[in-house]
Amino acid sequence: MANITKRGDTYRIKVSCGYSVDGKQITKSTTYKPDPTKSEKWNEKELQRQAVLFEDSCKRGISTTAAKFENFAREWFANYAELKLKRLTLCSYRRMEKRTYAALGHIRIDKISPLDIQRFVRSLVAEGLSTNTVKNYVRFVSVILNYAVRKHLLTFNPCVTVDYPTAQETERDFYTVEEVKRLLALLWQEREEHTEGSYNDKKPFAMFFTLAAYTGARKGELLGLEWQDLDFDNNTLSINRAYYYSSVERTHYTDTPKTKTSRRTLKLPAHVMGMLKEYRTWQTQQKEICGGSWVDTDRVFIKWNGESMATTAPAYFLDTFTKRNNIRRCTVHSFRHFNASALINEGVDVVTVQAALGHSTAATTLSIYSHAFSNAQSKAMEAISNAIAI
Repeated sequence: MANITKRGDTYRIKVSCGYSVDGKQITKSTTYKPDPTKSEKWNEKELQRQAVLFEDSCKRGISTTAAKFENFAREWFANYAELKLKRLTLCSYRRMEKRTYAALGHIRIDKISPLDIQRFVRSLVAEGLSTNTVKNYVRFVSVILNYAVRKHLLTFNPCVTVDYPTAQETERDFYTVEEVKRLLALLWQEREEHTEGSYNDKKPFAMFFTLAAYTGARKGELLGLEWQDLDFDNNTLSINRAYYYSSVERTHYTDTPKTKTSRRTLKLPAHVMGMLKEYRTWQTQQKEICGGSWVDTDRVFIKWNGESMATTAPAYFLDTFTKRNNIRRCTVHSFRHFNASALINEGVDVVTVQAALGHSTAATTLSIYSHAFSNAQSKAMEAISNAIAI
């Protein structure tokens, strides 16, 4: 409720507008000067009316001491994001700062309108960014403005009304079963052909892409694997961490997997575990060769001296390997799509696929692989039709 204080021949109307990001109360005030040509009773009613109007205007636009979006966002990073968010998410948002501040940084957060957000979306689309990337930018703005709403600095987040361009449906490009068989066969064959010398840098990649195909694990999850995560007695592999590169900080780091459900244990075929045993023996021999130069990280996928493999290494190797062997080039992440597609085509249910891939919900799995599930369902209908044959 507005607080009214008489000050000489005027009145100060003061309204509380919540708290700032550092916990200080925010107030806004205005002055009402009585009309000397009107009666005292009229001025008293007008004072109360002006107090109600001012309070209403503050709470609808909620005044925030004129905090510009860029300044508020930087406070949000310092007071919330850096304390609460995963490093991967934080780095992702940091990469979005430049474009976002250029478009919205100069506007007070209580003055940002749905049209401002829509103009931002239009500018991103004009730059040629994909619909998913545009949505990520809006999500960045939205989480900051939601924070302002939670702190009672705003009553409304203008991002909730944004309209996105219709995304063009594109087929996910990944290897077929036949292509994966050929690629892995060539990888292990090439590995055998390069056994001479003190170090065979093909071995880690042969093992990496074998596990990528069999597990569907994310690149960072595979690079974060340690030998302690492998249970050779029960033929299982556990995903407990991931290895990332921050382009903002320009450094590699280890963190927890992407989501809580990304922590998972996967059963592997006996012959794949046998490959891992042979690979571990090679790594032990490599350690002896390097001697004092060896860096003991316990990582499964390593450089020549035991250090963790760089996050760009698998993609670089796959690019040169496919060119050298005249194989169609797909991304490292496409092995995850191959794994999911193979599971779905074999009739594995969505919940099991979700658990294997480490998605947060089954809805996420259905959304990403809806086309594959649709094809599998069509095949199931054909099988029923053939069986009944009415």
